[in-house]
Amino acid sequence: MTGAAVAQDATHYSYTIIDYPGSFNTGVFGINRSGQMSGTYFGSDGVARAFICTDGKFSTVNFPKADRTFGFGINDAGSIVGYYIDSDNRTHGFLYDGKNYTAIDYPKATTTRASGINDAGEIVGGFVDEAGVTHGYILKAGKFTAIDFEGATRTEAYGINNAGWIVGYYADSKSVIHGFVDKGGVRTTVDYPGALRTNLYGINKSGQISGTYIDQSKNHGFISTPENVMFHIPGALSTFAFALNDAGLVVGQSVDVDSVDHGFLAVPDKPQTPQISARMDPDWVKAGVNGFKLNVRGFGFVRGSTLHWNGAERPTIFTDDRLITASIPPEDIANPGSALVSVVNPDGLTSNVVVFPVRSTPPP
Repeated sequence: MTGAAVAQDATHYSYTIIDYPGSFNTGVFGINRSGQMSGTYFGSDGVARAFICTDGKFSTVNFPKADRTFGFGINDAGSIVGYYIDSDNRTHGFLYDGKNYTAIDYPKATTTRASGINDAGEIVGGFVDEAGVTHGYILKAGKFTAIDFEGATRTEAYGINNAGWIVGYYADSKSVIHGFVDKGGVRTTVDYPGALRTNLYGINKSGQISGTYIDQSKNHGFISTPENVMFHIPGALSTFAFALNDAGLVVGQSVDVDSVDHGFLAVPDKPQTPQISARMDPDWVKAGVNGFKLNVRGFGFVRGSTLHWNGAERPTIFTDDRLITASIPPEDIANPGSALVSVVNPDGLTSNVVVFPVRSTPPP
């Protein structure tokens, strides 16, 4: 459906920031019916690893002996797919079913990525052939089938639902990127109204799609409900919507003003809680010094928002809905360790929790 319906804000979504604990960058790229999430994070060592998040608890997924592992889609059984880079710098897709790892390599491909998986175990992704051309594929019952949008110079499949409907994106002869939906081999272009570029990443049971578009200023996520509803994390430089489940919960990634990537969960028709960016100012403090001012950025702050340090309220100054400053006394930082920082609004809505380090020496 080239030229989809005009964008609307018919449904309100609230955002929760999802950061793998202690990570430098996080992206959430999959969500299943029970709310399990999958994605990728970069640790302080700069290495990419996949993860699964179940009821707020994270577990790391690393393909054996891989240099880097990137997690993407997850199905209702908790199996995830993604890709890994080996010691020879070659890229392979993978499946992890909770116990076993399986490599996924399209025949004769130089690169293979796996992006989406449904409950039947059907997997979609992209591969690069020997001529350097990118194609989509579906892996079904052990058999690969290439997916190429007619007339495209590049095609990548990304998401698949339990009906076997596939979404992805392709480049036309002028290198413009368009989204597409594949229903039983019938492929239709999807362009967000007025966008310079559209990428589709997720599709659920009812055929709702999630994706990202680029306008004149930045990247925005969106979902079709069937109207188009835009996602943009307040204050973010870019927002990407990657996957959605059958209840319409959406996950993705945003880039903040410090160019740090954060995962997010968007929930329809739920009040917005305050949210803290993982990058605070300062981002660490030396143990034993005098008290200091802690600047906390995020969104959803209101007059009367208070910072809590290990659960205890600290004097807080409200600047605007994206910045508060708290006074941290000397006794809070007398010894090395870490503090759990959160923000509580006057109505009791509470933010995500961010770990703040108190160090004896500067970080390496």
